[in-house]
Amino acid sequence: MVSLKVDTNPDFKGRLIEQDILDQSGSQPIYLSRIEINGGETFSYQFFNKLLSPLVDNSDYTFSQLVTNIQSTRSNLLNTGVFKNVDVNLQPDYFINYPQQIKSYNNEKSIPTKLTFDLSSINLNINEGFFNFNNEEMLNLNLNHLNNNFNENAELVSIGVDYNPYKPYDVLLTNGKFISSLKNPLFKFLIDLNVGQSNNLNWGNFKSKILSGKLGLLYKKEQFDIFNGFQINKKNLYDIEDDDIKFFTGDFLKTSVLNNVNYSNVSYINTLTKNFPTNGIKFNINIELSSIQENSNNLNGGEFFKSSINANIYKSLFNNLLTTHFETDFGFIYSFSKFPIHPTDKFYLGGFNSFIGFNKNSVEPKGGLQFYKVQSTFYTKVPSLLYKANGFAHEANPLRLYATAIIGNVSNNIFKDESGALSYGLGLRYFNHWANFDLGYYISNRFGYQQDNTQGLRNGIQFSISIGGSNRNT
Repeated sequence: MVSLKVDTNPDFKGRLIEQDILDQSGSQPIYLSRIEINGGETFSYQFFNKLLSPLVDNSDYTFSQLVTNIQSTRSNLLNTGVFKNVDVNLQPDYFINYPQQIKSYNNEKSIPTKLTFDLSSINLNINEGFFNFNNEEMLNLNLNHLNNNFNENAELVSIGVDYNPYKPYDVLLTNGKFISSLKNPLFKFLIDLNVGQSNNLNWGNFKSKILSGKLGLLYKKEQFDIFNGFQINKKNLYDIEDDDIKFFTGDFLKTSVLNNVNYSNVSYINTLTKNFPTNGIKFNINIELSSIQENSNNLNGGEFFKSSINANIYKSLFNNLLTTHFETDFGFIYSFSKFPIHPTDKFYLGGFNSFIGFNKNSVEPKGGLQFYKVQSTFYTKVPSLLYKANGFAHEANPLRLYATAIIGNVSNNIFKDESGALSYGLGLRYFNHWANFDLGYYISNRFGYQQDNTQGLRNGIQFSISIGGSNRNT
């Protein structure tokens, strides 16, 4: 029996030629008698029927037509995102005769052929929980549950909680998301709901509540991820202590048209957990066109355009002995009216995940319409006298010494504002998906006309640790 086993090579025709299957078939057409699927038992018939449509729509094929449709079907299966591997086995079917009731106009009898897909699924039910601690915001808890096969149709449902009980940065955010593939699995329908409240008194002199819903179309292929959609956002500020923003007391409703573009082409030391990038580039572009108005007075409102860009470049040398990470951020808001921008829509800098060396959002506590941030970080391996390698061929969980420098600013016009913020740091960082830490010493200051302003500076030791668990890669 002549058969073909294709693992992950999409060049089916080339493999067929190598195994003389094309020569043996001659000019005879091919009759696809059966399609079998091994694996994927938890998925519904409707799910596979939609994805296999390039093949099941017809039975009689020329050789090139069959190869094209196999490639298309295999791509459909992989693009769902729920299969790690899709292997193909193509062989003559000697146990089924060509149906007599079908009238053939071919010169030669069609070759009955059986096609088998061997599927290997990702973990379809994922649970994650992490405790995050740093010496500014104290303890933070993140919980997430993902069901990648809701309704047995490879629809994704996720529920997440972000909780910090400690003042003055107490926050509670909950998120629910639903993603369903269209007939072409590269396109997905997305619904994203968020409910939350946060204490911003320490830096913004207000507390806030938020209720938002987003829906749209997501396109995802290889390194690209593009979203186009709409968002409705209900905002409420209360306990306001700053007279300049008491105008925003109460409920405001914002409606937005969104466009998000993500690109990522990055290699990692550990391809499983992807916890330390070594080479590549990734960037993110966010664009929104929004209208906002007060619920109780529709005369209080306006329209604005908001955009932000984030780019990261990684480069490693000498077998990952040295790794350079360059990051840049830029954003601006343009208002079409004289109505002021809502405090929760402005840009802010400061804090562990934004501008380390400054307290949370303290570079400009009132926020701004424009911002920029540039950061360069150099990582190097810890000398072997101090750190014993894990013994594997790859470094699964790297420990690195690092030096970093950050410069940035937030204002209503960064091109005319000659002031800004600087931060330098040296430290030690351990990268592990389940337990990682960052211990550094930072010196921060301001320059320009604000060089004597020490508000928000956080010089000295900065420490963060994250401990948790996930079955994502099991």
